[in-house]
Amino acid sequence: MGASISFDSKYKLILDPEVQCISPSSKSGGDSRYESESGSGSDAGSDAGSGAGSGSESGSGSDSDDETKIITVKITPEIVGYIRAYIRSDDFLDILDKITEIELQEYGHGPESALVFDSQTVVYNMNDNKIESSGIWEYIEPPPPAPKNSRKHKSKSRSNGDDNADADAAAAAAKNEFKTKEDDLSVSEIETVIAERFKEYSERHEFIIHESKTRMFILNIHSIYVVKE
Repeated sequence: MGASISFDSKYKLILDPEVQCISPSSKSGGDSRYESESGSGSDAGSDAGSGAGSGSESGSGSDSDDETKIITVKITPEIVGYIRAYIRSDDFLDILDKITEIELQEYGHGPESALVFDSQTVVYNMNDNKIESSGIWEYIEPPPPAPKNSRKHKSKSRSNGDDNADADAAAAAAKNEFKTKEDDLSVSEIETVIAERFKEYSERHEFIIHESKTRMFILNIHSIYVVKE
């Protein structure tokens, strides 16, 4: 079945990012200091040169000058500084909270129940280019159900003890109907949900680590792992 979330253990979210630079495309090819080792900038230049013989290809090349250019950049000390400052910012921590809060009703738990990751530290490990968030998982219990009364008016002889018994019976019925904190929550399933959310935020260019008038550096989180410490 696989590992289940343990609420008595610390966990680490390991994010595998790359840094991309977004800027208006230009014939000069931008700032070569930041281009990736794959040579995307020089490749783009050679492709443009090889297509110069065709009129239609030349036209499409000039049109691309007005399009947005996105390249993966090398991790320089300057980029490391941007990453470390960003992951300590409220912007990133707020997004991290949103991504790691998972409503559990669709997994058979009670309405308004949730799994929340309480991130206690976030660091960037330059040795292996990983962002690591350490913390614990918390289970948010659903609110207790209101007792169901079959009569509009209660008799005066009905005691408070009877009311409490109704509430206890309703709570017991709800507990039998829905899963609880004691039921297994698959680590791999939670990991899949979080990874998909990081992908969506990355595609929307939400992780902006630095921005100027001419370019914007963003994180593209392309994989994530949930491991017990």
